[in-house]
Amino acid sequence: MQVLIAHSGHAARHALERVAADAGHPEVIESCDGAHTLNLLLAAHAPDVAIVDWSLPRIDGLELCRLVRDFRQAGPPYIILLAGRDQAMAEGLDAGADDCVRTPVDPAELRARIEVGRRFAALPWERLAQVGAAHEQAAEEPFVSCDLRARSGETCEDEDEADPRHEVSFQLESVLVPE
Repeated sequence: MQVLIAHSGHAARHALERVAADAGHPEVIESCDGAHTLNLLLAAHAPDVAIVDWSLPRIDGLELCRLVRDFRQAGPPYIILLAGRDQAMAEGLDAGADDCVRTPVDPAELRARIEVGRRFAALPWERLAQVGAAHEQAAEEPFVSCDLRARSGETCEDEDEADPRHEVSFQLESVLVPE
């Protein structure tokens, strides 16, 4: 598995390379600017995982994430965006980063996140895309559970239907943080 480290600082790239090597990924590609990093991530054989600094020259990490996700909507590369204290991690995730880590980075945390990226990259992406395309073709009316219909005042004719999706219900309110 290849890990791309994109950072403008030589010492930072070297430190991140040591973390990747300690995680068992000795094959590291380095980049010091956003334009070069973008070319590497859009190549036919792009690295599986990319550790990208938010403040890259030429194309910053935030714009790089947007451009990569415009081209590759799902699947590798798994992009870990490095965010400074003044950068909003949610903004990085909204731009298309798969993960976002505050700098200075805890090496143990980064090793664990690289491992998540490895597992993500190992998923059968071609097969998943085929299943997704087949599902879209076979899609009928969007599914709404009886529980959700009941909340809107509708009734279900047969709540004991054989379709197991009818057993699915959830309460979104129970997982949201009150403001």
